[in-house]
Amino acid sequence: MEKRGSRYLRYALYNATKYVCLWDPVFAAYLAKKRTEGKHYNVALSHAAKKLVRLIYAMEKSRQSYRNAA
Repeated sequence: MEKRGSRYLRYALYNATKYVCLWDPVFAAYLAKKRTEGKHYNVALSHAAKKLVRLIYAMEKSRQSYRNAA
């Protein structure tokens, strides 16, 4: 994860991603996939955080609520 921008926002995203990966099976599978690729836990979590940011942006842009794919 880049060290640019707000560290508070980065911290909030990191913590939100940890809990999303615990509760959402799609994100849990994505995190497990990155871990099986040999990535360190923190690196895999930062990949999941980027996926979460893309999802939030798409939801805001389309004005739709989140629907779990599983």
